[in-house]
Amino acid sequence: MQTDHPVVRDHIITLDRYPHLKEDQSLHDAVEIIKSYTHAPEERLAYSALFILDSNNRLVGWARLRDIIRGIDPRFNGLAKVDKFEGKKIDVTNLITLWEDSFFEECSKRGTKKVREFMSPVQHTVKGSDSLLKALSIMLSENVTVLPVVDNDRVAGVIRLEEIFNAITNQCRL
Repeated sequence: MQTDHPVVRDHIITLDRYPHLKEDQSLHDAVEIIKSYTHAPEERLAYSALFILDSNNRLVGWARLRDIIRGIDPRFNGLAKVDKFEGKKIDVTNLITLWEDSFFEECSKRGTKKVREFMSPVQHTVKGSDSLLKALSIMLSENVTVLPVVDNDRVAGVIRLEEIFNAITNQCRL
């Protein structure tokens, strides 16, 4: 018995429904765009990343919430490297306490930074014709929950672990 296996294109969130902006737009624009995608009534963010496109609408990167925060204050870039000094752990929370006043005084001044300055490269993509299990295997092996869907050098949208979970559990009748 031949069954049709689910493919990525049937479960994507299309680009017109997913946050994105051009690489020459600002940090302020990135914050406003990602905050415009919310779930009511709590106004919770619907997505934790946005796509960065070039002038030809090709995917050049993405900005996750952590990238945006690091754009707000670059001091957060080095935190992972501050965990040891001569074999001893450093309590980073004490360091953060020292930053608090300057963080909130300075953060609004960084709003004009271009998003390309703090975006992350996209490491993995899938095609719309790829199977959901291929997308799932990439997500599980790379420890990611979102993959851009790229067809013919253009971003079509995104596939999330949530959509894959729903599709495969429905097909498995669990």
